Amino acid sequence: MVVDLLPGANIALPGAAVTVAPVGPFDLSALVVDAWGSVSGDADRVFWNAPTGPGVVLGPAGLTVTPARLRRGAAKVVVVASPAEEGVAFGALPPPACVLGDGTAFARLSAPRLHTETVVLLAEIYRRDGRWRVRAVGQGYADGLAGLARDFGVDADRPRARARWPVRRVLDAGVRHSPLDGPPRTTYHPSAPS
Repeated sequence: MVVDLLPGANIALPGAAVTVAPVGPFDLSALVVDAWGSVSGDADRVFWNAPTGPGVVLGPAGLTVTPARLRRGAAKVVVVASPAEEGVAFGALPPPACVLGDGTAFARLSAPRLHTETVVLLAEIYRRDGRWRVRAVGQGYADGLAGLARDFGVDADRPRARARWPVRRVLDAGVRHSPLDGPPRTTYHPSAPS
């Protein structure tokens, strides 16, 4: 039985891996992020030109995530969809959707109708209470990959300097917390003004 997941709904992964297959003229990509919500480097970005990373493979059938093979410190895999044709916004297409499976389809999720957005955060695969789950999101970005990159700490111009940025920003904001202790107890968003 295939379960339809509306934005905000989640379901436990039934197996050791999940394949996210796009439904429609969409390309998938993924970001592997830590508990702070940031990528740690280039290996955490999986897309058509870099189709593999630890625990994540983009192939003809879709995006396959194997949580046990994710890098140490990975807390979530963000699944992103964009129109297959460059320069096209989602308003000209049906709502982006995907089917989740582990050999057999077990869930389907669709984003709401989008308009000027060119990128959508379709789903998150995350760990909670020792189990991996998938959550339907459906959040679109009118500013495209730049907005998504900003929200998840991707800095294509200075990848090495980016690794130190979250700690410095958190300390500058007055939060005294070691990143080794896990996520801070206060809410911190990398795109928030300082």
